[in-house]
Order: sequence, then structure tokens, then C-alpha cells
Amino acid sequence: MQWDPMRWADEVDAPGVVRGASTGFTVLVLGGLAAPLGALVPVAGTVWLPVVALVAFVVAAARVGTAPRPWLHGMVAALSAYLLVLPLVLLGGSHDVGQMGLTFLAAVLVGAGSGFLAGYRRDRLK
Repeated sequence: MQWDPMRWADEVDAPGVVRGASTGFTVLVLGGLAAPLGALVPVAGTVWLPVVALVAFVVAAARVGTAPRPWLHGMVAALSAYLLVLPLVLLGGSHDVGQMGLTFLAAVLVGAGSGFLAGYRRDRLK
């Protein structure tokens, strides 16, 4: 079966993407709200938000369900979680385009990788 990039939505499990994006969004919001607590520990404060973002993207991408292309499913779910939280980031006063671009790239890469691994695990257990 050849993949048609114009029909990418057929290659993901849409309800799974919504659930994953919602869970990832929740992790991002709660992790962001807990950032002041993380800042109390000198080493944790500097890496708190990047680690929260990576965990959120992995959690969002992990439920691949029946998606034929789990890497694409994971990428869409993780990116959707980030796009859901982006208005809160902008309302918080952060307008660092470089940071937003790197987080976007992290969502794409971590989501695709996590989705691929989850799909591999799913298919291996069959």
C-alpha cells in the first residue's frame, strides 16, 4: 500500500490522537504550573520545562491504537498537544520564536519516535 501524503488523516487513529493530545496537554499544563516548585532545586529548575515537554510528547504519542502509521499518529498527537498549549504560552508573555520552533521540532521528532516504538511494541505482541 502506497502512502498518499494528502490523505494523512486516514493513517492515524483520530480518537486516539484526541485522547493523546488531551493527555499531553494536561501534562504540559500541570508541568508548567509546577515549574516554580521545580525551580527550588537548582539543577531541576534549569531542565524542568524541557523534561516536562518531552514527557508530555511521549505520553501523547504512546497510544497508537489501530493506526496504520504509528509514527505519523504519534507525531500528530504530540504536535496537537503542543498546539493546544501554545496559546497559554503566548498569554504568559513568552514570544521567543526560536524556543517555540525548537519545541515544535521536539514534538515532531519525539512524537514520531514514540509512536514508532509504540507501534512496534503493539505489532510485536500480536
